[in-house]
Amino acid sequence: MYDSYPYHVIRSDLIRYLILWYYGGFYADMDVYPARAIKECPALEPLWEDGSKSPNVSLVVGIEIDEPHASPRLMREWRWIRRYQLIQYTLYAPRRFSPILREVIVRVMAHTRRQINQSNFLRGPRYKENTILEVTGPGVFTDAVLDVLSRTLPPTHSLVESSVNADADIGDLVSPSTGVTQRRVTWAPFNRIREPVCVDASEAMDGKPMGGVCVLPVNVWGNGQRHSGAEGFSSKHACINHRFGRTWRKGWLEYFFG
Repeated sequence: MYDSYPYHVIRSDLIRYLILWYYGGFYADMDVYPARAIKECPALEPLWEDGSKSPNVSLVVGIEIDEPHASPRLMREWRWIRRYQLIQYTLYAPRRFSPILREVIVRVMAHTRRQINQSNFLRGPRYKENTILEVTGPGVFTDAVLDVLSRTLPPTHSLVESSVNADADIGDLVSPSTGVTQRRVTWAPFNRIREPVCVDASEAMDGKPMGGVCVLPVNVWGNGQRHSGAEGFSSKHACINHRFGRTWRKGWLEYFFG
């Protein structure tokens, strides 16, 4: 399955999940530069504390796109397929065997198998830009994080409550057939956050391990963008600078003119 991928970027997506799930540690793409040492990152300071104050988390993620009300025109201009998503060009796994990363890996393999089954016998699986983003990239990664939180946190959890309350005037969580409101975690609790939102592993329901996760504000790992409320590379909140090399998403004009 791994060898079936026609592009290195897809293998790169999967291998980072596998390595971090098995070994733990910090991952960053090659166009990522440290704005400060990891141990000096203010948003990560609680993770270095000893004792009961340190949150029990197995995965730390950042926000990349946070424009839930983006217009179709803005979506086309930025070549987005989603109005919100998490970063997976930088990831931190404080502990091994994160249940969320395991879910990501399982979904990537399932999506890949579907691509293979739907492929043409002569040409093999076809992966367009949008397909890559959804099958192995930030699309499947974002879905897995929100879905694992939804099925492991109790229905009365604050993230679930804020998600349901934010949907009151929208109705996306209401079943059209039964009229029942689905109690799950949406993007609402992470929209325009200024401080990390951490969910301790102990907050999950019994028998439903989640491993704990921290979601960082956009300016910790996603600074330097011209959207989502991001500040510049010199932001006081910045811990890394992603220089967006776009090694695989360039149009033909960019190859010749930069």
